[in-house]
Amino acid sequence: MKLAKDQIARQFSRAASTYDTAAQLQNEMAEILIDAIPDHSQGTLVDLGCGTGWPLQQLRQTSDYDMTAIDIAPGMIEMARQKVPQVNFICCDLERTPLSDDFADIIFSNAAIQWCDTARALTEMNRIAKPNANLLLSTFGPSTFIEIRSAWEAIGDRSDRIHKFENPQTIERVLEELELKNIAIRRENRQLIYHSVDDLFRGIRNLGATNASSNRQPGLLGKERYRQFKAVFENRLAKNNRLELTFDCIFVVAQN
Repeated sequence: MKLAKDQIARQFSRAASTYDTAAQLQNEMAEILIDAIPDHSQGTLVDLGCGTGWPLQQLRQTSDYDMTAIDIAPGMIEMARQKVPQVNFICCDLERTPLSDDFADIIFSNAAIQWCDTARALTEMNRIAKPNANLLLSTFGPSTFIEIRSAWEAIGDRSDRIHKFENPQTIERVLEELELKNIAIRRENRQLIYHSVDDLFRGIRNLGATNASSNRQPGLLGKERYRQFKAVFENRLAKNNRLELTFDCIFVVAQN
């Protein structure tokens, strides 16, 4: 899948001021990764896709890493810099960083590589990792937003309306090809609960998690098409008194 990186940068910069209010799940995922970091608190850590900097705040409080953080969205960088000004921030695509080879002892990436070409992102992580460095990342799998996909299909629309997420088997295969060691992958579905259709879509917008495919259909949906789409969710809400939105959470640890 080709990704529109300019679109990704814009959508996450727009969401920078609202992201923290909507990112409870992403923060929980970051906590899982932080807990998996080996029991030492010194060396160089790189956060790839740092977002608004919540994980960096936690790491700063509990460790003494020399930290560098990268994000493609200038708005996210500015929010993160306010939280942890001691960190070295670089605004760039995490697939192509200016960091040197063998740069980091810890590679940390929370809920970010789903907006990248998987092989390129993992190859870059491997390049900047020191020998025996630890890689800890989370991302989202193909069951993410399955309710939205099924709603489009229910009205006969099978076009690329939502982002396509990578499966964990592909991640594992790429890591093996890069000759990383001690690869462990865990996968679990989590549901966020909403009590109105508007809240569900507002939550997605606040995260910046819109379709980043360069093949996405341009232009407006059309009022009638959107009305049909929204009606599917309204029917579900009427039946269940709540709406569920699935996030297919993938956690990966490995060693260079």
